[in-house]
Amino acid sequence: MISIMEDKKYLVLNKKQKRVFLLVITVFVLIVVPIFGAGYINYAINRPSQTFRDINYNLKSGQSLSELGRDLKNLGVINSENLFNIYVRLTRSYPAFKEGLYTFPSGSSMVAVVGQLKKGTNGIAITFIEGKRLEEYALQASKILPSFSYDEFIKKTKGMEGMLFPDTYFFYLSATEDDVIRVMKNNFEKKWNEVKKSEKYQNSSLTDKEIFILASLLEKESNDGKERQIIAGIILKRLAQGEILGIDASNQYLVADYGLCNKELDIVCPSFKDAQKIDWWKNSLSTYDLSIDSPYNLRIKTGLPPTPISSFSLSSLESALSPIQTEYLYYLHDKNGKIWFAKTLDEHNQNIQKYLQK
Repeated sequence: MISIMEDKKYLVLNKKQKRVFLLVITVFVLIVVPIFGAGYINYAINRPSQTFRDINYNLKSGQSLSELGRDLKNLGVINSENLFNIYVRLTRSYPAFKEGLYTFPSGSSMVAVVGQLKKGTNGIAITFIEGKRLEEYALQASKILPSFSYDEFIKKTKGMEGMLFPDTYFFYLSATEDDVIRVMKNNFEKKWNEVKKSEKYQNSSLTDKEIFILASLLEKESNDGKERQIIAGIILKRLAQGEILGIDASNQYLVADYGLCNKELDIVCPSFKDAQKIDWWKNSLSTYDLSIDSPYNLRIKTGLPPTPISSFSLSSLESALSPIQTEYLYYLHDKNGKIWFAKTLDEHNQNIQKYLQK
């Protein structure tokens, strides 16, 4: 049996038909697609978000566009992370965004969100610098935030010296002491939890409290990372040998409000009025200041002070965990802030005469 297959029929365009076909394709690609694409994009960027509540967001300095888009998408502020990145780049809106605290109303469109980011924050920035006491932070915040209570802050942070992380924060003017404590404490715990994952922390023989106290001392003793590590090594060596540390920063912490009131009583001390008059870090300590019988007086007491003496930076915290062991046993800073190390007490006394008493 012979099978006969029909020839396949193909449509063959002549030249005129080809020109018409190419014209139709060109019009579709260059006109129809852009019109529909622009229409979709216009719809998408003006489409309300699907969040039915206001969202607070803190835009930090140096934050990348991809991080911002991911955060806003996860929070439900925008509907599409990819479209947000494209729209921002096409409109050249980034990096004109202003850092700060934002409240995005429920149902905000992407256009509205980008416009708000360009216009600026509706919060206020407060920078809490390293090496300050809780009372200093309380004074600072109480002068900026109308709803912040100095007294309540001091009461609620009792025993938390060093546990509130120094940083730049953005608050609404309605922020209270609870808001300030919460964000500073959360930031500290976040930073500390990351440090605890490090090999340096795992290998440290110090307790967490000892690490915090040492970091607070290093914060006051130097602002240079390498110096801090060397000083940390000296402090730990002197502690191991049972020698007095002689660190006057601890004495400064002691004498600032010494004698104003009984710290054991359940009252705010110092009061807001008194706190504004105090020299929190006296440059010159008197003979009496250096003779006060207190565990914070490291001129007469061995060991570390019982608590941190101030807030401390991440650099000081890391330096406490990575001390550099040297032959030095003493150090001092001259009148220009330059540090001088010594291996023996005789060398140290010579440095005192040479750099502090001339």
